[in-house]
Amino acid sequence: MEIELKAHVRDREAVLKKLRSFAAFDKSVVKEDRYFKLEKAGAPNGHISARIRNEKKTDGAGRLLEEKIFLTYKKKERRLDSKGGALEVNQEFESAMENSSCVEELLRDSGFVPHFNKRKEATGFYAQTKCGPAHLELCYVPPLGDFLEIEFVTEGETNDKEISEMRKELEALVLKSGLALDDIEEKYYSELLAEHGGKNV
Repeated sequence: MEIELKAHVRDREAVLKKLRSFAAFDKSVVKEDRYFKLEKAGAPNGHISARIRNEKKTDGAGRLLEEKIFLTYKKKERRLDSKGGALEVNQEFESAMENSSCVEELLRDSGFVPHFNKRKEATGFYAQTKCGPAHLELCYVPPLGDFLEIEFVTEGETNDKEISEMRKELEALVLKSGLALDDIEEKYYSELLAEHGGKNV
């Protein structure tokens, strides 16, 4: 399970400086995502989706260290708190692959169609909280700009009380990173990209 939120970043260098002051560096990655969807009555937004991700890990100088391919299926849910703020609570199923061509053919033959592409250039950190380690990523997502993504990853089910506590910690990390709670973006990237004509380059 992923419990996460993201916030708009207007001063990338200022946020990066804040992150370096309290969080431990994880890695820098470029994530090239291709989403496929299958129309299904009763599903959220009327369809289910699958993602194929090509992830390239680099060092501080931009040299390629590692490249991985993942197939991901998420059951996404947007939950509202008592103040009306939204939080993403996602059940994620993921598998590493050597090559994605076989899976792409299977998806297409099963009725899935290409939905949209997303590129994300991310610098990751870990920070300790009362709810355990949180992962923070300072991301550039063209043409949307910069975002700070913060998440907890848990095994198994998470109850409402635990999610509420995690939300408090996520919001505290937003503030600690020099951002305001008003910077939190409740829409999915897919929705934001759709507002920009679905283009992500």
